[in-house]
Amino acid sequence: MTTAVQYQNRQEAGVLNALGFLFLPVAVLATAQVWVLAVLGVLGILTVRAFHGRFALNTNKYLVLLVILFIGWAAATSLWAVNPNRAIGTTLRIALVCISIVVLIDARNRLGKEQRRKFGYWLVGGTVTGFFLTGALILSSGDGSTWFGESHLTGYVIDDLNRTSSAIALLVWPVAFVVARYWNRLAAAAVIVLGALYLFLLAPSTPLVAFGAGLAAFVIARFSNSLGKRFLLLLFAAAIVIVPFLGVLAPPLIDFLSTNLPFPQSEIHRLVIWQFAAERIYENPLFGWGLDAARAIPGGNEKLFLFMFNGAPETGQAMPLHPHNAMIQIWLELGLVGVALVGAIFALIVASIPESQSDRAGPATLIATTACAFTIAELGFGIWQGWWMATLGIVAVISMTVVTPGAPAPNSIDADAA
Repeated sequence: MTTAVQYQNRQEAGVLNALGFLFLPVAVLATAQVWVLAVLGVLGILTVRAFHGRFALNTNKYLVLLVILFIGWAAATSLWAVNPNRAIGTTLRIALVCISIVVLIDARNRLGKEQRRKFGYWLVGGTVTGFFLTGALILSSGDGSTWFGESHLTGYVIDDLNRTSSAIALLVWPVAFVVARYWNRLAAAAVIVLGALYLFLLAPSTPLVAFGAGLAAFVIARFSNSLGKRFLLLLFAAAIVIVPFLGVLAPPLIDFLSTNLPFPQSEIHRLVIWQFAAERIYENPLFGWGLDAARAIPGGNEKLFLFMFNGAPETGQAMPLHPHNAMIQIWLELGLVGVALVGAIFALIVASIPESQSDRAGPATLIATTACAFTIAELGFGIWQGWWMATLGIVAVISMTVVTPGAPAPNSIDADAA
């Protein structure tokens, strides 16, 4: 390797180190601006490459082809979308995120083993900083309701950390892997326990459920990498198959929740939204209503009955901006064509996860992170939100960087490193 290429790799490694260190602190202090961090990272990589005059990308051609087809289909749906201008704008945002991820993954692919080890150290340092900031904000909120037996944490600071909890749930697995590899398993277990504790204190249920899904996936994949990958595909298939049956499955679940929970407003509202979205899917099942049409879907502003509370009916909006379910939103807006393209992309990503008989922890970490991310996407945010797409992309880059098959022990030296 020439000196010029080594110098370029060191500069790109510096950009990625900064990205890994800053991710959780930014997710704590300004989660909605995570996309800015991703953009700055890409601009840093492109600036380095412009200086050296080297722009070639080494990517998975099949994955790039599928992503191009998906973006093309998303753009095509603007022809019949409820709001064509919004559909075009969202298509451009998706394209920008995809290009950014491709550039960051390509930069990750160029790192030597020693550089990836150093990246792990920067990642752990940033995560410790983020944990400290999160703890400080929790304490400064002055709200100890969980410790004192009250049902909910309240206060503007805690509410502002709802998105942060999802970032923590995703980051726990790659960080624990780094700690286990370069320190010890007991310290890695402490990272997982601390992450779970923060999720409990921050209170939102979706990250906790996602953490449980990630834990189950890790245990399965630790036993068998191939079985863990099948678990991911089963999760995806179940998320699709269940949609046509929501009209049958949701009512008994609503009855159960209203009977057994003190005030299940959020849970029941989510089920009612999914029922409403499924009904709209039936009207345009193949091609959908057009990208980002959920926020303007006909009937979305109606108030629907949820359950009775203290003798009075609780109601909720039929479609508050998005369905809070990635696959339902994709099917609603892009039809079965969009679902098929996303399914192919997901299957290719799962297939690319390596399998190892000698060291199952690395693949298990990727499988756990993927299960956690998919669960949050299925229960939480609008899939096209810029900060959320950027978060998924950065976590993917982080996970693939630290989980390196055959990575040397910490004291070894990579010939490609500085």
